[in-house]
Amino acid sequence: MTYLVIDPDGALHVRDRPPTLDAINAEVGDGGTDRVPLGVNARGFVNDVGHLAGLPRNVVGSLLLMCCGAAHQPYAGPVVVVGWDRHAWDGTEIRPLPPEVLEALRGLHADIRAVVDGGVPRDRYDPRWIAQVRKAAAFVAAADTPTMTIRRGLPT
Repeated sequence: MTYLVIDPDGALHVRDRPPTLDAINAEVGDGGTDRVPLGVNARGFVNDVGHLAGLPRNVVGSLLLMCCGAAHQPYAGPVVVVGWDRHAWDGTEIRPLPPEVLEALRGLHADIRAVVDGGVPRDRYDPRWIAQVRKAAAFVAAADTPTMTIRRGLPT
């Protein structure tokens, strides 16, 4: 029963307990969760009012989500990654991370953290990837806070 938490300082924590919605809510904090689609076997969860609540931007967590297919935007507060089964027959899609997904995410986290900290990743030596991660980290750190505009009626 395993899931990941990346705290706003970029540290990775592996939780060895059931990844329930209550556990996810406790990890991301007050305000509620926003589900971030990542792929077939995993989903991310972030605080849906993290920016408004003044939570710090999670540069490493944002980059990990973005590398896994999430929207390219800054995410604030802790990032939780769980296993996911969209065809679950028992009514809950949330699952423990499969061991191979857990290890892949740990490796990706280590490589992102190395680049953000000015080092060299252990598995990704492509200079283009390193440059993209550095550019994305600068974007996450300095971008405007994501917003949403609600308009009434149909455009004329």
